Amino acid sequence: MKLINKKKVSFLLSGNGSNLFTILKKNLQSPKFIPVCIISNNYISKKIKEIIVSNKLEIKIYERISKLTPKLIGECDIIFSVGFLKKINPQIIDNYEIINLHPSLLPKYKGLMTHKRMLINNEASYGYSIHRVSKYLDDGEILSQKKEKITSSNEFELSSYHKRLEHRSVYRDLIKFLN
Repeated sequence: MKLINKKKVSFLLSGNGSNLFTILKKNLQSPKFIPVCIISNNYISKKIKEIIVSNKLEIKIYERISKLTPKLIGECDIIFSVGFLKKINPQIIDNYEIINLHPSLLPKYKGLMTHKRMLINNEASYGYSIHRVSKYLDDGEILSQKKEKITSSNEFELSSYHKRLEHRSVYRDLIKFLN
């Protein structure tokens, strides 16, 4: 399938990639961008590999990568970090447009353990931010945010609600940014 004038997107991840799976699945229904590669410092889930193979998508997959390099990223218009838990090399930041999905309403709760810290501080809302990556941790320009009211004091439940919010909205936010 040829997509004329569609942006090329490379993805970075560390976890099981539930957001990436959702993004790829929604993009199959009405292609808005060309996925170029997926780079993970862990293994990429069987679900993601199956959607790539079963739909004959031409996406390069790199697993268990300890050092991100331009050669791996290839030619792309944007890099979308969807749960990449490693620091990105300044050379990559300086030479690519990179956005990141962060599981808090920045500028609050930069870094890890966001849900636990929200609950400890009795926050009223949870949510996510998509921001430009800068050389400082979770500090670039905020491009979009979505939030909902915290209705549970259980960290596991809050994390589950948070994932559902991301799965409903992140693809739409990515497409808005690409256009």
